[in-house]
Amino acid sequence: MKIQFQGQNTFSVQGSNTSFVFDPQESFNAEVDFVTDSGTYSEGAQKVKSQKILNLPGEFEISGVAIRSFYSGTKNVVFKTVVDNISIVHFGTLTEDPKAELLKGLGENVDVVLVNVNENYTPKQAKQLIEKLDPRLALIGGDQAFFPKMIDMGAKLEAEKSITISQNMLNEEKTDVLVLSS
Repeated sequence: MKIQFQGQNTFSVQGSNTSFVFDPQESFNAEVDFVTDSGTYSEGAQKVKSQKILNLPGEFEISGVAIRSFYSGTKNVVFKTVVDNISIVHFGTLTEDPKAELLKGLGENVDVVLVNVNENYTPKQAKQLIEKLDPRLALIGGDQAFFPKMIDMGAKLEAEKSITISQNMLNEEKTDVLVLSS
């Protein structure tokens, strides 16, 4: 599976049999099987060529991808997808820490988290969230002005804006935290 950082809160995912995008910006231009809209980039979600736009809590299956979504305590929608046997959680645009019941609802099997940092959700909060969930991989998005602080806190800067992952490539011992170049 390939995950690509598209800037701001936008991450695209290309699985073996499906493609989708989390929070597409208006400039995102690709055809995908589905789009998730956490509530921030509605205009972008409307412009993407896709079979379905998901923007509310619920349980879905599209193109072989299991999807669960939850409100994070505000109007922001958090999405958990399972594609190619890897679970990915996209937190959208957090302005406060997710409630304990949301984290419990995500379950124990969280392989990859996509956390966006900005002036309302700081690198310190993102780091604490990642520590609570203990995923195998965390990718940082959001406002690039906050990326240096994430790197100061131990995240690694990747030279590429995408990463290809499989189950056997994910670290079992610790969480790798990466900032992908945009």
